[in-house]
Amino acid sequence: MVASSRGQSERAVRLFGAAEALGEAMGTPQAPSNRAAFAPDLADARRRLGEGAFAAAWAGGCAMTLDEATAYALAGEAEGATPDQRPSAGRQRSPLTRREREVASLIAQGSTNHEIADELVVSQRTVEAHVANILAKLGFTSRAQVAAWAVEHGLPHSQSHSAD
Repeated sequence: MVASSRGQSERAVRLFGAAEALGEAMGTPQAPSNRAAFAPDLADARRRLGEGAFAAAWAGGCAMTLDEATAYALAGEAEGATPDQRPSAGRQRSPLTRREREVASLIAQGSTNHEIADELVVSQRTVEAHVANILAKLGFTSRAQVAAWAVEHGLPHSQSHSAD
């Protein structure tokens, strides 16, 4: 969604394709509400790129491994942001607690609630509560929105995983 909002249509399609394929491979396909949220971005990208380039970008994204997709997403974030868009530690205080930022970071890395619970050594129910709090605090309805927010705020790079 970040790439799409920046007019990076090919990049957005590759990332959407990667997210779709990886979700299917992990047994966590995109929810219909997520697909509906992405539909306008994908339609715009299809219009901008044309059918052939769109299909090629989608196929390229679908062929990525989790590590490749993560590296591709993070590399583009660093390259695509102008200096005033890059996260700055002192610019704005996050509405999330340190633990919620850790959870958001892991969401952005594609982790499931179960994987997050294992990584942070907490129960899956605790992770579910953190995810619900994150969604409420940020006014979001999907993990994809949380992931985009985390990337915009540089969270995938901060992985301290210490308890609050």
